[in-house]
Amino acid sequence: MKTYQQKGNTSLLIINHKTSSKVLIDNVVLLKGDVNYTTFYLESGKQKIVAHTIKFFESFLETHGFLRVHRSYMINPNYVKEYNSEQEILTMQNGYQAMISRRRKHTLKNLID
Repeated sequence: MKTYQQKGNTSLLIINHKTSSKVLIDNVVLLKGDVNYTTFYLESGKQKIVAHTIKFFESFLETHGFLRVHRSYMINPNYVKEYNSEQEILTMQNGYQAMISRRRKHTLKNLID
């Protein structure tokens, strides 16, 4: 994984087998992990599937403000629209939803307070 500056914005280079694509970190709303694949949900509504685990991206994205709220979800707090405390679900501005694990609720409470 490479990062570089492009016109003042930090980009993330995602390598997926034989193809590579650039995604601006600020445009990533949500990451969803599924075994050895991670799906990037973008602000534009597009999705990009990458053949890496979510843990592969975790340490890098945490330095950019992303939060790991579940074993399978990592969110960009700038896109949080609503928090349902009864069902422990976050709704993002695009309508995507992320579950929150019991053990990671404390990280979310710091964000809400």
